[in-house]
Amino acid sequence: MKRITPLILAAALLAGCSNENKVTIRGTFAEPADGMVYLDLSDVDHSTRVDSAEVKRGVFRFTTEVKGPEFYQVRFPGNEFIGLLVMPGEKITLDLGKSPLAMNYTVNGSPGSEDIRFLDRQLLVTKTRLDSVRNIYSSLGNDDIPVRGPELEKAFVDIVDAQRKFNIKFIIENINSMSAIQALYQRIDENTYVLYQPRDLQYLKIVSDSLSVRYPVSRHVRALKENVTSELNRMYIDRMASLASQLPETNTTPELPDINGKMISVASLKGKYVLVSFWSTAAPEAMNELPLLRSLYDEYHSKGLEIFQVSLDPDVERWKRIVRFEEIPWISVREADPLNPVYSRLMNITSLPANLLYDREGQIINTNLTGRNLQIRMDQIFNK
Repeated sequence: MKRITPLILAAALLAGCSNENKVTIRGTFAEPADGMVYLDLSDVDHSTRVDSAEVKRGVFRFTTEVKGPEFYQVRFPGNEFIGLLVMPGEKITLDLGKSPLAMNYTVNGSPGSEDIRFLDRQLLVTKTRLDSVRNIYSSLGNDDIPVRGPELEKAFVDIVDAQRKFNIKFIIENINSMSAIQALYQRIDENTYVLYQPRDLQYLKIVSDSLSVRYPVSRHVRALKENVTSELNRMYIDRMASLASQLPETNTTPELPDINGKMISVASLKGKYVLVSFWSTAAPEAMNELPLLRSLYDEYHSKGLEIFQVSLDPDVERWKRIVRFEEIPWISVREADPLNPVYSRLMNITSLPANLLYDREGQIINTNLTGRNLQIRMDQIFNK
């Protein structure tokens, strides 16, 4: 048998590694096309050209290598482009229809790129609707503006708000996917992010925490983490004041419906230590904390501990199924509108899970209690 020399073995290993990281992108136009197509490596605020290809007989092809998830743009003449989220080893095919290409193409071989297509198409629909409202408004005469102006202004705000809720829902449902970064940083125009409200910082934090575990060396995740840290430092004081001013002055302790629709409030539990725990069934870290909560509940419920768990699940039926499947014994309630959660905003919740502890008099005595710190605090209270 022929011996494999170390040099040949090393070459084979290198070739295997290269093949694992190799990505091909093949595009086919449905209608006759020619010219140049460009491949850009994308960051949040800029893109860098990395390759170009000539369209021949309606077909073009790129080959590149990636070691982890990367965002790309395939850019066409006329300032049109298609976004991609590429993973090592993918063989991506693009079938391209008529202009605008962003609305008339399909992608196969790349689940992340399918997510980007889904997000970009919805944003393009929103921008088209906003342009329509702008055009109608600009066509109004001076006498018409007082009559139709407020209606059009409300329509504009409603369209923007619908896009914001769409992105938030996508983020919550795809919290472990790099495509959530795309949803975080989409813009309505050059100066306006889809997630434009100060409280939307919580979604940056949630995505950053989740992806930091899954893709710790990704430059996109590291950049997101740095962005979250700087934003938290800059906005913390103003954020707290802003959130407080947006909320009702009364009933500032959670009162929410359980899976049967019964309203339950933290105030009704006065006389007990109450752990208010914010979570979502879509957040793996929150699901992983259930065994700890169960052990604390089993050990200390008879001594005066109650758990008041607040769900931020947009899918109410999924939340109910999980509560029943896990046979959760404590109080389980849900924010009435998880996309605009009143009580999590009040409590400045920026990541999941998050726990706050109320004493027997109904006063918050601890925040940021998770994992070992939560276990230690419970032991201090009930085993002293």
